[in-house]
Order: sequence, then structure tokens, then C-alpha cells
Amino acid sequence: MKKTILFWAFCFICLTSLSFAQPPAGAPSVEDKPILVQFDQAVEAAKDTLGTLEEDFLVEKKIFEELMAQQQVYRTQINSLRNFLIVPDISTSVIGKGLEEVDITTTLVQSKLEKSREREEKIHQNLSGVHDKIILIDERIKEAESMPGEIADGDSTDRAADIKKFKTYRVLLEKQKKVLHTILDVVTLEIESENDLLMALKELRVTLKKELKDRKGGRLLQRNEIKIKTFFPTTVVKEMMLCFSTVKQLFSREQLSLRWNQLQEQTNLKSIVILGVFLLICFFFRKSLKLMRHKQGYAEIISRRTGYPIIVFEDALFYIFWICLTVTLSKSIFYVVFPDIINFFKTLLIVALCTKIATDSMRLIVNEKGHELFKALFKWKNAFVMGVRFYTLVYLLFYRFLSLESSLLVLIRIGSEIILVMGVFLFWRDFAKAGPPSSSLGIKLLNIWSKAVVVAGLFTEIAGYGYFSAWWYISWGISIVILCVCVLLFYSMKDIDRKFKDKFESDSRQSHGVFSPLYWLFSNSIYCFIVAFAVIGFSFSWGISDLFFPFLWENFNRQYAMGNFQLSLAGCAYFLLVILATYFFIRLWKRLMTAHVLKESGMSTGAKESVISISIYIIWGGGILIGLNVFGLDTTSLTVAFGALSIGLGFGLQNIFSNFISGLILLFERPIQVGDVVEVADIWGEVKKINVRSTLVQTYTNSSLIIPNSEFISAKVVNWSHQDPYIRRDLLVGVAYGSDTGLVKELLLKAADSVKHVYSYPRKPMVLFFNFGESSLDFKLRFWSGIDDFVTAESDLRFEIDKLFREHDVVIPFPQRDLHIMDVSPKAQISCSRTDSLGD
Repeated sequence: MKKTILFWAFCFICLTSLSFAQPPAGAPSVEDKPILVQFDQAVEAAKDTLGTLEEDFLVEKKIFEELMAQQQVYRTQINSLRNFLIVPDISTSVIGKGLEEVDITTTLVQSKLEKSREREEKIHQNLSGVHDKIILIDERIKEAESMPGEIADGDSTDRAADIKKFKTYRVLLEKQKKVLHTILDVVTLEIESENDLLMALKELRVTLKKELKDRKGGRLLQRNEIKIKTFFPTTVVKEMMLCFSTVKQLFSREQLSLRWNQLQEQTNLKSIVILGVFLLICFFFRKSLKLMRHKQGYAEIISRRTGYPIIVFEDALFYIFWICLTVTLSKSIFYVVFPDIINFFKTLLIVALCTKIATDSMRLIVNEKGHELFKALFKWKNAFVMGVRFYTLVYLLFYRFLSLESSLLVLIRIGSEIILVMGVFLFWRDFAKAGPPSSSLGIKLLNIWSKAVVVAGLFTEIAGYGYFSAWWYISWGISIVILCVCVLLFYSMKDIDRKFKDKFESDSRQSHGVFSPLYWLFSNSIYCFIVAFAVIGFSFSWGISDLFFPFLWENFNRQYAMGNFQLSLAGCAYFLLVILATYFFIRLWKRLMTAHVLKESGMSTGAKESVISISIYIIWGGGILIGLNVFGLDTTSLTVAFGALSIGLGFGLQNIFSNFISGLILLFERPIQVGDVVEVADIWGEVKKINVRSTLVQTYTNSSLIIPNSEFISAKVVNWSHQDPYIRRDLLVGVAYGSDTGLVKELLLKAADSVKHVYSYPRKPMVLFFNFGESSLDFKLRFWSGIDDFVTAESDLRFEIDKLFREHDVVIPFPQRDLHIMDVSPKAQISCSRTDSLGD
């Protein structure tokens, strides 16, 4: 095929060069002769390509016949599995194996279907190339036939020969096109047949899963009587011999050669790429985790209860990696070659992961509580863990590779359960001997419960209810693991709560930018998540999820009609999630813009706040629209909603809308901005936040003014820091009549120079003699200061002026009033006279 593609590319180049040549009406020029020679070579190559395509057709026909034979085998397998469902006594193990075979066959068919589609795509490309060449040849033939007829006989003969070559080449191309169409028809039949087989396999898979689910629900009470001969030595020896023969067959040269050939045949680039990407992701994750371990904050987290889940996750990371690897392999073509090996390791690793989580959780709980019971459990943990893992290993080896119905499986189960019962009784005896007998009701109930669980499982196994016994032990084991994880999460959340409450500032009701109600909602949501995790985990472990969760999911997604709206609980939940995600994204966006993007921009604080506020409004708008969309409101519904909003604006929401537009004007025009010092109704304050409806102004008495945005647009507002942060102030000073005015001026300027918050920019301090008062000579000290420092500057100036005036005997006068009481009549009439004088 590569040879064919190269040949067509060469012919296309030759024909393109021919199409651009414009020979005269006479004989071909010297430059045209090499092109004609190349064209003759292209014709010969086209003949070879035609032969190659005919061979490809025979090969494709052979592939089609082999595919039909293989599909006949697959369809026979499908019919056999369907017949299994009719047999009432067929075991669920056989159905499970059949389901695995269906998955393997589905993977094989999908792989062949992808290859057939790739061949189909190549054939379409080849047909397109041949079709383009035929169009070019037709154009050359038309040009040659349309040349003027008044030419020499020799030239006419050459032109006729060229036309004949063109037509010969066109015939070859038409034959190639016909063969390609024939091959395409065969490939199309292959794709249709593979699609039909794939649909049949998917339908069978659904049927098998439903049957397996139904039988699992009913097999718990299914009794398989255990025969006494199962425990006879002859039976055991016979089963062992069968196992050895099965193992020998598995590792025979023919079987290994078959597996190797299947691996070579089925391995493709896609599977290798998937595996490589997975390993690359794991490598980078491991490197990132290694870097995090060297961080001081990370070490501090894992040293407290907050880091308990992280510690458990780190210790279980090895098993998680291998489980993910087996899951990745099960989704690739390697599952076709090694299905039993992949499933074996996946199940074994899951059991190892659960036991690892349980033991690590128990170790952390022992460190936390220090109770004697936990210490005893931690002492016996190796025995229980190794026992569970060894039992899983042996049982899976027999189940996966040797025999599904071997009597040795029954012996393994009964023997393991007897050892488990003995271990539990020995544990409680050891616990009773280790310390004083505990009178705690909880310890007594736990003793009775654990013994009852293991003994009940053993009795049901001996009675023949093996499925129930397995379900019983597995459910309790998973429940214990889930309980340990929930306890660790609870401890971690309690530690976070305690740390937050220690830093919580009761005066401002705010800590590190997180308001108390918001954190209360967040923390309780975490507790709800822990409870939900426990409920879901317990329901899955006990098999309740097969009935409960489909019912819950169905009602969660059910559509409820409200007029023209179609709403659902899922839509409400998704709406809340979108709004919550938008909120947290905005917090992250604001922090990013403030700390990084706009930090070195050189913009003022108010300009930065305006840019951030406008971007936040845009993000909120997009988040609300997305939330309404997932809520169930389509374009028509949104139109109706916005129409209702416009009516509301016309009647009762005009003030709110006016304040919103005023807020936008404030952000764009910026007559006031965050950080400005304004005076509203003779009250000074600093602008802290320009919100959607109102502006927050904090006064110097620490009270907050909530002012509608429209007030700043329509009313008179004094902005003391609009253009720059400098402010001019006048300090009034009066001295007694007869004082040296030149000395007073000198002392006032000296006082201004000694105060650091008095600036010489934009103007130096100056003294104005502006009035002869009733009792004093009035001076005005005019100076410039900062908007944040002028109050301090005035106070410091007064202290300094009083000090200098005392040192230089400059008197600051004050009005003095004397009250005189005179007795002018026998009736003790009193007259008062007022005398104003200046006190020293």
C-alpha cells in the first residue's frame, strides 16, 4: 500500500506539471520531452499499481472469509451463553465467567472494527486521489482535442499519440477505481457484520448482568448441601491431582506459545500509548508528592490529626497505583490475552488495600485514644491481616486458574472460617488476661457481637449456605474499613474546627477573610459528607445499593412540570454547585488579581478595585447563566424570566436597578473609589467597598455607613482624596494684644517645621495675620498634610505651639467675666453689672 501511495503522489506531481505546461500549436518543445518520458513511466507504474490492488482485493477477500468464520464462532459462543440462562441450576460463577468472556470478545471485536474503519478511511483517501487524477487527465485530453486543426501531419500524429497515452492512463485509473470500490464493498460488509456482532454482544452483556444480579439476590438463601465425601482424603488427593494437571496445562509450551502469539497479534500502538501515559502520570504524581513532603507546611499538617487521611493515603499509595494499573490494563487490549491474571491481581490488591487502610487507621486511633482495646487490636492486627490476605491469595488461585466447582474451595472456606473463629476467641481471652476486667457495657457488647458474627458465618457455611456466609463476612469486613475511614475523617475535621475556633476573632466575627456563618456551613457540609460516605459505603457493602440507589437516582433526575418549566432535584443541585463553584472561583480570582496580576501594574488602589469588581460582575453573570441553564431554564424560559424582570423594574425594582447602574458608573467614572476619604452629611469616612446596590463607608468611629450608590451620583459628596492624598488645613491661634507679631510668626513656622506630618509639598507652611479679634490678635497657620495624618498633625502642632509660646512668654488670651452683687435697698434688691476684662 505504501508503494501505491508513493506512486500516486508521483503521478499527481507529473500531471500537475503537465497541466501547467502550455505548448504551442506545433510540435512539443524540447522541455516537454522529459515530461512525456515521465508520463510514460507513470503509465507503467499505474499498471503495476493495478496489479497490486488486485492482490489487495484477494487478501481482503481472504480476511473477510476468516472474519466470517471467526464471527460464526463468536455467535455460537453467544448462543451457548444464552442457553446457560435457560438452565435453572447453572451457578453464578459460570455466569460470571461467561460475562468475562463476553467482555473479552467485545474488546476483540472493537479492535477489529477499529482496524476495518482505518482500512475504510485509507480506501476513501485512495479513491479521492484516483478521482482527482481522472479529472486532470480529462482536462488534458480536452485541451489536446481542442487544439487548432491547421498543423503539420507530423505534429498531428504526435498529438494523436499523446491523446492515446492519456486515454490509456485514464483506463488504468478507471480500473484502479473499480478495484478500490470492490475492496471498499468488502470492507463495508466487514464493518456492518462487526457492528451487528458488537450489538449482539452488548445485548447479551446486559442480559447476563441482569441475570447475575437477580441470581445474586436470590442465591443468598440458596442451599448447596456439603457432602461428607468432600472431607475424605481420597477426594482431597483426587482434587489435588486435578489441580496439578490444570497447572501443568496452563504452563505448557503450547499454551505459552498461544498467549505469546495473541499478545503479538493484539498489541497495538493505542494500548501502548495508554499504558505509557498512565505510567507517566504516576511518575509525575510521585515526584510531586516527594516535593510536597519536604515542605514545612506539609510536615506540620501530617503531624496533627488534620493529616490523618493524608497519612493513610500515603501508606496506601502503593496499592492504589497497582490497582489503577490493573484497571487500565483491563480497559486495554492486554485484557484479551491475560483476563484471569488481571482480574486475579485486581481483586487481591483491593483486599490488600482494604486491610492496609484498616491497620493504618487502627494505628492512628491507638495513638489518639490509647484505650486497651485498641492496643490489643493493634497487637493482633498482623495475624488478622496476614490471614485475610493469605486466604484471598489461595482462594483466588483456585477460583481463577484451577476450577470453579472444586471441592477444595469448600475445604478452604470452612478451614479459614474455623481459624477465624479461633482467632477471635483467643483475642478476647488475651484481652481479658492483659488487664483488669472491664465493666464497660460497650466492651461487653463488642465481645458478644464479634463472636456472634464469626460463629454465625461458620454455621451458615457448614449448613450449606456458602453464598450467604461469603456475603456475611465480606459485608462486615468492608463495613469495618468504612468505619475506620469515617473515624479518621471525623478526627481530622474536629482538629480543623478547633484550629479555626482558636483563631476566630469574636469582636469582628471574621477570621482570615472567612465569615463565621460561611465556615459553619462549610464545616457542617463536611460532616454531612462524612455521614453520606458512611451511608453509601454501608449500603454498598450490604448490597442495599442495588435497590436503593437506582430508586434514589430515578427520583433525583425526575422532571417536574411547572407551567412551561421542566425542573428537577438534579437541576437544583447542579445550580447550587455551579453557584458555589463560581463563588470560590471569584475568591481565587480576586486573590490572584490582587497579589499577582495587578500588583506591579502601577494603578491606584481604586483603579485596581474597579477592574477587579467589573471582572467579578462578568464572572458572576456567566456563572448565573450557566446555573440557570443546568437548572432547566432554556432560552425561551430565560426570555420569559428577563421579561418578568423588566416588568419588575418598571414597577417596584427601579430603585435597585438605579443603584446597580450607579454602581457601574462609579466603577467606570470613579468619582469615588475604594480607599478614598469622603464626607457625607458632615461625617467623615473611608470608602471600603463599592457593592452592587450600595457603597460601604467606614467612619473614624468604626461605624459603617451603607449608602445607596445613586446618592453618590445625584447628591453632593465631598471627596477629600479624589485627585491626590494631600489636604490643606488651617490652624487658628490667638495671642494677647501687645504681643510681638514677628515672634509669633517665627514660632508658628518653627512649630510647623518640627512636626513630621506637616509637608512642604505642595506648599510650604505659612502664617496669616487675618483679624483683630475682640480679645486677641488672630493668626492662621496654613499647612499641608496627608489625608491619613492631618488629625495627628494638628494635635502635634498644638502641643508644639503651646510649648514654644510658654518658652517665649507669648500669652494666649481668654475672655474673663466678673460678677458683682450689690445691696441697694432694704428689700435686698440685687443688680448685676457685667465687666469684661482681659486676664493675665
